[in-house]
Amino acid sequence: MRKIFWLGYDLLSTLTIALALLILPLRIITKKFSRRQPLSLWTGTPIITMAFNARAESLMGVNAKSLVYRPYFITKDFDYNLSRWTSVPIIAGLVSLAVFLWACLSVDRLHFYCDRGLLFPRKPFSLDYRELFVYKLLKIPVFFWTYGADIRSRQTTKGLGDPNCCSECTLVGKACICDEAKRIHNLEKLKHYSKAIFSMGDMIEYTPGSRNDLFFWPIDLYGANADKYEPAYPQPDATKPIRIVHAPNHRMFKGTHFLIEAVKNLQAEGIPVELTLVEKVPNDEALNIYRSADLIFDQCLIGFHGYFALEGMAMGKPVMCFIRKPQEYLLHPEECPIINTQITNLEKDICTLVENRQQLRDIGISSRQYIEKYFTLEAFAERLKTAYEDLGVTV
Repeated sequence: MRKIFWLGYDLLSTLTIALALLILPLRIITKKFSRRQPLSLWTGTPIITMAFNARAESLMGVNAKSLVYRPYFITKDFDYNLSRWTSVPIIAGLVSLAVFLWACLSVDRLHFYCDRGLLFPRKPFSLDYRELFVYKLLKIPVFFWTYGADIRSRQTTKGLGDPNCCSECTLVGKACICDEAKRIHNLEKLKHYSKAIFSMGDMIEYTPGSRNDLFFWPIDLYGANADKYEPAYPQPDATKPIRIVHAPNHRMFKGTHFLIEAVKNLQAEGIPVELTLVEKVPNDEALNIYRSADLIFDQCLIGFHGYFALEGMAMGKPVMCFIRKPQEYLLHPEECPIINTQITNLEKDICTLVENRQQLRDIGISSRQYIEKYFTLEAFAERLKTAYEDLGVTV
């Protein structure tokens, strides 16, 4: 059945691509006489920050929208969520072809992650390059953004030193792109067809030639749901144990068992500390749990913080995280209050914070200030505007 589906989809996608090429004259005429705002579409892999990126771009006077075929459980908060029509593979295939044609006619700018476009690829972590060829021919600027799994390969990861994202991985070939040759081939194709590739943190190790100064995980501090990030600074109450909150999407990549072991050892020594794990929980529910934290633990393997860390900081929480190269990976590292911890120092670092509760509160206050200064939608919009100007992109 799967083979029949792909045979049919390949045939239909080929016909659709041929039809898209005939759209060029119509697109030229439409753009010439249209007075509408430029339409910028953020789509592909349903990463939670995609919707925030689109909202940030809209602050620049652009009609920016986010679109997903099927969201992850974390959030469904996208402008266009087509999951109602994509639960059945055959229908999903037809929907993707229709969206592709619509984009060829109407979209002025496209934003993808490095592993998925609008058309369905046969293999994971790869795009249908014919799709990119059409966008180039239609003169639709394409921008690629990274999120991690879409560009990480084992060879490059292991070359970063221990520990790393591959140290305890049992999903080789499934969790990330993994294959070095495939990563290089994909990157070369994306460079050829795109206006720019944007990367940050440890992801810059896999994307030579990318632009790395946008730090594109903004927090919506001042929108309609700003109360989600209302600060809840740790209280210096020595009568209660320190509550550590850790939210691993995949334990093996975050070093979760090292944290669990460290907490158990400290508890055995009578150190007042407790651990709450947040897993498989929608974002709104997870944020309520983060609010109860005295300390957020992000990870101790990958070497760069995730969006979870930024959300914790936005709520005024101190964050522990292993940062492999702070000067290269962090935005304004001299101001970043993340507690850079490693596996060998984990127990000691936690113990130090338990013994100095006022420090927890002070770091939490600095964390909120850091997010307010550098990771709001407005701050990201300014960075994006600068990048567009440098690239000669008309807003």
